[in-house]
Amino acid sequence: MYAKCGKIDYASRFFELMPVRNIYSWNSMISGYARHGHGQQALKLFTRMKLHDQSPDHVTFVGVLSACSHVGLVDEGFKHFKSMVEVYGLPPRIEHFS
Repeated sequence: MYAKCGKIDYASRFFELMPVRNIYSWNSMISGYARHGHGQQALKLFTRMKLHDQSPDHVTFVGVLSACSHVGLVDEGFKHFKSMVEVYGLPPRIEHFS
């Protein structure tokens, strides 16, 4: 909610205070960072997500690819795009191409 409204600092604080995080909370923060010009933060959080044994889903990759696009990380974006299929078995959807 806070991330969608541009209150990314509030969203981050609440996220860090969460005793248990699920795919929805990870995705909300990754997408929020990407949407509001914090692409590097989104990618760092994606790395943390994987370290916490949370598997990404299609929504996660929309945020990750958006973050790469906004920061100009074309090669890294392509790497993540490939890993969707090769590592996570997620076929790309139309939203992953935009």
